[in-house]
Amino acid sequence: MNLQLLIPLLITSLITIFGWYVLHKLTKKREQENKKKNLRVEYLIDAWSKLEYGSNRDIDKEEFVEYFEKPIAMIQLFGTLNQIDLAQKLVEEIKNNKQVSLDDILEDLRNDLRSELNLEKAKSKMKYIRFSK
Repeated sequence: MNLQLLIPLLITSLITIFGWYVLHKLTKKREQENKKKNLRVEYLIDAWSKLEYGSNRDIDKEEFVEYFEKPIAMIQLFGTLNQIDLAQKLVEEIKNNKQVSLDDILEDLRNDLRSELNLEKAKSKMKYIRFSK
C-alpha cells in the first residue's frame, strides 16, 4: 500500500464529507428561518388586512367583530414587541371606550411588513375610504 498517496486522499475525502455536512446544516437552518419568516409575514398581512377593513366602522355591529378578534390574537403571537404593546393598548381602549384608533398599529404593521418584504418605507400616513349605504 502506498501511504504517500492514501493519506492525502483520505484527508481530501474527510474535508469533502465535512464540507457537505456543514453545508447541509446551514441550508437546513436557512430554510427553517425562511419558513418562519414567511409564516409570520403571511399572518401579519392577514391581520393588517382585517384590521384595515374593520377600521373606521361601527365595532358594535356583529359583522365586524371578526375583523378585530383574530388579528389582535395573531399580532400578539407573531408581532414585534412594540406591535404586541400596541395590540394590548388597543384591547384596553376597546374595553373601556368602545372606540379606538387603529392608526398606530396599522402604521407599525405596514412599516414592518414593507421592511420584511424589502419594499421602501411608506412616507405618507394611511388614509381610508369608507362609503356609507
